[in-house]
Amino acid sequence: MTAAFHINGAIGEDENTAAALGAFLEQYAGQPVRVTVNSFGGYAAEGAAMMALIGQHGAVHAEVLGIAASAASLLLMGAAHIAMHSAALLMIHNPAALAFGTADQLRDEADTLDKIADTYAAAYSRCTGHPLSRIRAWMDAETWMNPEEALALNFCDEITGQGERAKAVAAFDYTRFKSAPAQLLRRATRNGWVGEAVAPVPAH
Repeated sequence: MTAAFHINGAIGEDENTAAALGAFLEQYAGQPVRVTVNSFGGYAAEGAAMMALIGQHGAVHAEVLGIAASAASLLLMGAAHIAMHSAALLMIHNPAALAFGTADQLRDEADTLDKIADTYAAAYSRCTGHPLSRIRAWMDAETWMNPEEALALNFCDEITGQGERAKAVAAFDYTRFKSAPAQLLRRATRNGWVGEAVAPVPAH
C-alpha cells in the first residue's frame, strides 16, 4: 500500500506544515507516495515550501479530496501527478495578509504581497503551461475551478471518484473569499462557520 500524508485544514497549522511533510517525504525517499489535500489555504511561505519539498521528492501523487484553495492549491504544483475528486474544488487568487503599522510599513507589506503573488503565478504557470499574464488575471479574479475546469486548464491530470459520495470540505468561513461558489457559501452558513472563530490565516 502506498504511504500517504493527509493535509486537512489550515496550511501552516497543526500537522499541516512543511516540517511534517518534509519528515514524511524523507522517510519515503525514492518511493511513490500520496498527499491528499482538503484545505482552504493558509500561510503562503508554508505552501511554497511544501511545493518545493513535493517537487524535490519527485514521486508524489497529490489528490484534492474536498477543496484546495490559495496556499493549498500552490503546494499541489510540485506533484508529479495531480488528481481531483469529482466533487472537489480548486481555487487560485492573490495572497492577502492582516497588517498593522505605519504607512511605510504597510507599503512594505504591499510590496511583499506582490512578490508572493509573483511566486504563486510562476508556479501555476510552470505547472500548467499558461502564460504569466493569464495566470495573474485568474488570480486577480479569484478563480474557482471544478474538476472538469481544472482538468481542461491543466491544473490537474485526472478526475477520480465519479459516482462516489462527495467529500466534506474543510471547515472555514468561506464568505471571507470574494468569489466563493454558492454551494460553499450555503455550506458555511448551514454548518455555522460564518463568523465562527475559525481563525483567519494570513498569507505569509
